[in-house]
Amino acid sequence: MIIRHHHRRLGIAAATTMLASVALSACHPKPKPGETPGQAAAPTGASDQKIVDLMEKMRARALNAPGGAVEALDFAYNVTQLYTQGVTKRRQISPSLLDEAVKCLDEARIAKPDDAADLLARKGEMLLAAEKTEAGVGALRGSMAERPNLRAFKPLIKHYEAGKLATEAEALCKRTLPAMKSDETRYVVLDECLRASGAATPEAGLKWAPTKDVSFYKARKRDLDARLAKQAKTKEETGEAKK
Repeated sequence: MIIRHHHRRLGIAAATTMLASVALSACHPKPKPGETPGQAAAPTGASDQKIVDLMEKMRARALNAPGGAVEALDFAYNVTQLYTQGVTKRRQISPSLLDEAVKCLDEARIAKPDDAADLLARKGEMLLAAEKTEAGVGALRGSMAERPNLRAFKPLIKHYEAGKLATEAEALCKRTLPAMKSDETRYVVLDECLRASGAATPEAGLKWAPTKDVSFYKARKRDLDARLAKQAKTKEETGEAKK
């Protein structure tokens, strides 16, 4: 079953940054009973066709609405799905498809410059999925330059982490954290930055961050770990009771 990603109407920029992670995860189908989280069902020709059909629908809509930001975002998202779901490895797609999606995003950015950060972030995600790394990273950097946001930050920090680009990662972290206004987004940035640093402790990996932010991170991490431990214990006890 394909669950279509829903965008909020562009212009509510703050909501985009806060809900980026949730919106991304909501796009993936829920595991079936017996499947572990993250374990995808075996792809079939029918499921591939559904992904292609939805992409073609969004493609037609975007091409018929040049400059439309929502239409361009939907089209690019569904092109990205072709790569992330492995469809492009099992069947041929039009060589011009990626260029068309990029063109739609670029036209929308010209028409609606206030939405540039969102459009560039989606462009970067799509290009990275298509293994156009240099162009994808460039788009993500452009998005962060327009407005620091989690959608662009997360794939960009992971790129720096994979490439062991510590200097670039720290600079990105320093620029992003002050723009995060909620505890949730602050924690996400600090956690990703600590992971990218490769350090074993917050004190070692977050030297660049203000002391109050490091203290906040450690307290939040303790709370989350305690909650997870409690959930695991409850699940174990429930399982024992059923035997």
